[in-house]
Amino acid sequence: MNTELQKLRESLITEAKSSPMLLSDLAGLEAYVSESYNSRSFIELLQNADDANATKFYVKRSGDYLFVANNGRPFNIKDLESLCRSASSNKVRGTTIGYRGIGFKSVVSFAKEIHLISGNFEITFSKELSKQIIPQANKVPLIRIPHELDKSIKNELSDEIKRIQDEEFETIFIFSGVLANQIDEEYTSFASTTLLFLHNIQVIKIDLSKKVTANIAEIDKNEKGRFLRVSTTDAISNWFVCTDSNCSIAFFMNNDKVSRLSKSDAIIHAFLPTEDSCGLGVVVNGDFSTDPSRRHLIMDETTIKVISKLANLYASLLKYALANNDKGAVDALMPYFDLKLIQLMKQSFEKEFAKNIKDAFGKELSNIKLAPSWLNAEDFAKIMEVSNLPYIAPECSDVLGLSDFLKYLGNKPELVESLIKKVGQADISVLGYAQIVAAGIKEALMNHKILSLPTTDLVISGGRLCSLKEINDNEEKIDESYLQLLADNGISENDISLFFKKVGLSKINEVQFSDEDFYGNDDEDKESYNPPSVSQWFNDADISSKQVANNEGVQKWRSAEENTLAALNANGFRLKDVSKQNLGFDLEGSDPNGKNIYIEVKSIDYVGQKFRMTNNEFAAAQYKPENYYLALVFQNKDSFEISLIKDPVNRLNLTRQVVQWVWECTDYEYKPMKFKL
Repeated sequence: MNTELQKLRESLITEAKSSPMLLSDLAGLEAYVSESYNSRSFIELLQNADDANATKFYVKRSGDYLFVANNGRPFNIKDLESLCRSASSNKVRGTTIGYRGIGFKSVVSFAKEIHLISGNFEITFSKELSKQIIPQANKVPLIRIPHELDKSIKNELSDEIKRIQDEEFETIFIFSGVLANQIDEEYTSFASTTLLFLHNIQVIKIDLSKKVTANIAEIDKNEKGRFLRVSTTDAISNWFVCTDSNCSIAFFMNNDKVSRLSKSDAIIHAFLPTEDSCGLGVVVNGDFSTDPSRRHLIMDETTIKVISKLANLYASLLKYALANNDKGAVDALMPYFDLKLIQLMKQSFEKEFAKNIKDAFGKELSNIKLAPSWLNAEDFAKIMEVSNLPYIAPECSDVLGLSDFLKYLGNKPELVESLIKKVGQADISVLGYAQIVAAGIKEALMNHKILSLPTTDLVISGGRLCSLKEINDNEEKIDESYLQLLADNGISENDISLFFKKVGLSKINEVQFSDEDFYGNDDEDKESYNPPSVSQWFNDADISSKQVANNEGVQKWRSAEENTLAALNANGFRLKDVSKQNLGFDLEGSDPNGKNIYIEVKSIDYVGQKFRMTNNEFAAAQYKPENYYLALVFQNKDSFEISLIKDPVNRLNLTRQVVQWVWECTDYEYKPMKFKL
């Protein structure tokens, strides 16, 4: 035994002999700590290895012995003294993970003896040996007095010790008399996020009844953070970790896109995982205070300061995600908890975090314009764009909780009168116009004057956009399909008539709601109308159908909309899917000639099968006849066919059916483009 260790040992023995009752008290404290840290020995040993700058951590059981090794800095005499004494760690909080000096006592619960080989030290901790030296003590702690490592034990384990040392592990703990079942369960079931926030350790290797490996590697980085890959025996997970002011937020990545974690997986880390959820769809980390078991946060002054720093990092990431239309990241950052009610709850991470959010954002997001619930996001964005005002992009607008979150920050939805004044230069859909008019009529009927509603071009008459005043002055009618869109948005004919009377549009009221058939002789005209042939693929080619070689992206398992988008884009179109925005068409973009095009996809099971158009689709087709196409899609086991029909309102015999008012067609020409599956 070297001189330094001998001096430490003699000092500890002298203290024990002079106060055997204190030694017994320390034994009781050790037992209490062991119970408090139950099933956390793996975490504590891993933390100690990381604090020693280890990059590799190794665990193996051989018979009744458990070997735990790391390649970090070897023990010096100060480290050993800290190990022997309770709560006397020489670690400094903020520079290391551990700082209390009691975590190593957690191993008492599963081992009878502990042997340590590190640097110049080869020692044993043993209650039996300590009791022989201090017989007057009722109880003795396991980890207090260091004894020289028994040569017989070293000889017995020499081959395993040499093998571990040959792999450049500097420190080896050997636990004897271990409880195999307890060790197996604890050491092989650690969370995959355990490695995310450690300072140094990159590889964990565990060789018990089940072999487990885990490693972490940086695969890329950008100005906001690092892309990390955690590989374990069972799975590979990818993470994007952003760090600032010693706080971190980690996003789970799925197929290169951020994916929201469940509340149970969104765990708070105090460098190592606790059992508390942060209430967001991400994993957060900081130098939080925890209870002795490290399972739960303690809401002390230090934790509250860390939460404030974390809120600032959160604010910067949410602003960045919104600016870059990163829907996945925005979704992941939305709280699971109700911001309006959280202040009524008991003190918690979520409550303190909610307090700090407003200060973290300041006024940076307070000027964002919110879409009212009655207007679709795509059209709202177009209005804000031409008005040069900040808004939430349609890609992010349907993120659950985002609107409520921004309202919590003080933002308010745009009023209908404000939107009417701004809509002029925006090329929005017929549905958007109808939604604005419907909201305006509701406001007007509630005695809120909206002077600009009758004079702004918002209504479709004869397939063109015009104002209610213009229709009134010319004694014309609003298109029936547009009236039906108003009805779909909660405005009845009686509401419209009352509104006309209220704003003095008497002529349109008389003309619009007279008893004569709306169609007049239109039905006869439609019956005698001989629709011209549909446009060929694509520029009125001489053949009626065409085999297409380029079928990139067309797959049997995809939906009709997805296959149509893939097939057309592979053949010169530039389209995007807007089907979820309820604009009256599924695909929007440009045709091979660069001309704007709007395509509604209709899947048919056989050629000649009837299909239906909704009022929204009919109105959109009526408003943009030269740019609107129906894509009739037929698929069998070998091929996928698309037949485009331009201007369906005027080129097809559409029959109005009272099934929530749809337009039905049974007579059409089918001239498809075919794609092999």
